[in-house]
Order: sequence, then structure tokens, then C-alpha cells
Amino acid sequence: MKSAAKDFLRHPACRKWFGSIAAVAMTCAIGADGLAAELKVGFFGPLSGPVAVYGTESLAGTQFALEEIHRNKLLGADTIKLITADDVANPGAAAQAVQRMIDVDQVVAVIGGPTSAGTAAAIEVTRAAEIPQLSPLAVDPALTKQNNPWFARIAQSGDVFASNAAEWMFKKQNVKSVYLLVRNDNWGQPLAEAFAIKAKELGMEVKGRVAYEPTAKEFKPMLAKMAETKPDFVAILGYYTESGLMVKQMAEMNIKLPIFAMTAVAIPQYLEIAGPAAEGSYGVLYYFAGSIDTDQARSFVANWKAKFGRLPTQYEGMGYDAAYVLAESIKRAQASGKVTPKSIRDAIFTIKDYPGATGPITILPNGDAQRPLPFVRLEGKDLKLDYLLK
Repeated sequence: MKSAAKDFLRHPACRKWFGSIAAVAMTCAIGADGLAAELKVGFFGPLSGPVAVYGTESLAGTQFALEEIHRNKLLGADTIKLITADDVANPGAAAQAVQRMIDVDQVVAVIGGPTSAGTAAAIEVTRAAEIPQLSPLAVDPALTKQNNPWFARIAQSGDVFASNAAEWMFKKQNVKSVYLLVRNDNWGQPLAEAFAIKAKELGMEVKGRVAYEPTAKEFKPMLAKMAETKPDFVAILGYYTESGLMVKQMAEMNIKLPIFAMTAVAIPQYLEIAGPAAEGSYGVLYYFAGSIDTDQARSFVANWKAKFGRLPTQYEGMGYDAAYVLAESIKRAQASGKVTPKSIRDAIFTIKDYPGATGPITILPNGDAQRPLPFVRLEGKDLKLDYLLK
């Protein structure tokens, strides 16, 4: 491990904090001959505020995975210490948190973020510092179109999410026309663009596409305009907060149309906000517990239920697999004899058909991922699998 320590001591983040290699010969090294290493890994995301579910649940999955990884000694005597930060869904706070993790905590990698906006801000920091960043949830296509060799994700790009949603709607639900209600940010707009392109290719009519601001609460004028077009389906490309309000207001206006609400249908707050009108809503998830029939998937679900008395959510599953993909990458770096940010980064891009609990995961050369995609329907308070795209 001497070469690993030497390589890491050259790392800009290490040198920036301590000023010289000599001053940190014993402090900044990642392991030494015969000694266990504590590898610091950052995690950032919204842990408070209106969209905290994305951060708190993916963090819970990550922590659960690390408990298993340490208990089973996946990394031998080495351990991972998780450094967490709440970015309150604010891109500026995300960038500051990650910079602090690098400069002060000297993390060797970062897991995050759960939101596309926070992730977009953070990758500017990790790229400059040459620290690998692995996102469990961010789907903005722009994130992997920057030729950034330090960023990857285990979620599909929004292009893939949306185009597959359009194809599912057309081929599995026999939908001929759809109306798009789109969150006006770098999550909703790329989804809408990819959906519209695929719909045109399939011959499915997009009867309208209206963007709304993330802070909006009153949607009735927009919904009235939508209802006039009489679409077969309504696709709400937004967060559960707005999606729930839209569905509730549609019911108040007696607008009865099939609803596709992306990942929102799996979030309990969506049902709480929308009320009975949420019944029958369709969605597409990052992961749906029970949909993957492998030893790893069954073990994860069983162990989670044993500890928490319930099934894992889609975000908990993705946080869990993000931790395992990173740990597997560290293990491969160990085998190379150099556990450094660069060797971890290089190993992340060797991940192919990794047997994740949420399904097999392959990291593509641009940092995107290939993985299964489950489509679901809300029946009462329960989700039912409609179709699994493998």
C-alpha cells in the first residue's frame, strides 16, 4: 500500500489543506503496510425541507449498506467513514458542502446528489479537485454530456427514463395522445424534451406541453386548458409536491383522466396530498422492491424488512446500491495496489453487470448507467408492478 499512500499525498485536496507532502506523511495516507485504513466518503443531499425524502431515504440506504459492508469485511480491514451534509435542495449549499468535504475532511469520493440541481453544482467542485462523484438519483441528461471523467451515476439518464415512459405508454397502455405538465427546471424540462421526441417517433400525439414554476401552488387555469384538449393520458413531470396538488385539483374540477406521475406515485406524501384522486395513478420508479428476482435483491429486501418491518423504498434501494458500487470500486482499487481518488474513479468505470439489489448495473463510458426500469400502478395505498423493462 506504500504506492497508494504516495499517490494520494500528491492529490491536490491533500496538499491544499496541509501545504506540503512532508507535513502529512502520517496523516493523509490511505493505509500503510499492515495497517487498516479509514476511507472518508462524502454524502450530500436534502436532509431537511420539502423534498428531504430524496436525501434522507437515499442516505438511509447508504448507511444500511455500509453496515453490511463493514460487517462482512468486503474491504478487508479497511472501513468507510461517511461524512454527511444537508444541502436543503440548494445548489449553492451543495457546492459549498462538497468543497468543505474535500478541503477539510479529505474525502476520497462523494456519493450524491439525489437532486439534479444539487448534483450539477457539486460536479464543478469534484471535477476541479479530481474526486470521484457517484450519484444515486440525479437524472439530468446534461450531467453526463460534459465529458467529465470524475462523475457517474447508477440511475438512468432522464433521456432514457422519459423515452422509455413514452414507449410504455404507447405500447403497453395503447395511448394515442398525451398532455405534458412539466416542472420548469433541469429535471423536468429534459424529461419533457426526451418524452416528446420519442412520442413523435412512435406517432403518439402530444396535445400540449406546459411548464410550471416549482414554487407554484395553484394549477387550475393550466388544468382547465389541458382538459379542453381531451388527451388520453396526462403526464406530470414534476416532484411529488406539485404532482399531488395537481391531481387533487383535477379531482376538484371533475377532470377524470389517467395520470402518469413519474416517481411521485411511490412517495407516501403524494397520496397524502392528492387524497383519493391518486387512486390508479401510474408511474416509473428507480427501483421497486420485489420486482428483481435475484439472490442479492431477495437478501436486501429480507434484511431490510427484518430491521425496519417494511419494504425498502426506491430511494433507499438506490442509496444502498450506490454504496455497494462505490465499495466494489474501492475493492478493485485495492487489488490494483493503489487506493487513490483516481484509482477509485477508474474502477467505477469498470463496473459491468454488477449484481445490485435493485438490479444489474453497468456504468457506461460517459458515466450513465444501464439498469432495469419498473412501471407501477397505485391501487389504494399499495403499488403494483405493471411492467418491468429489463
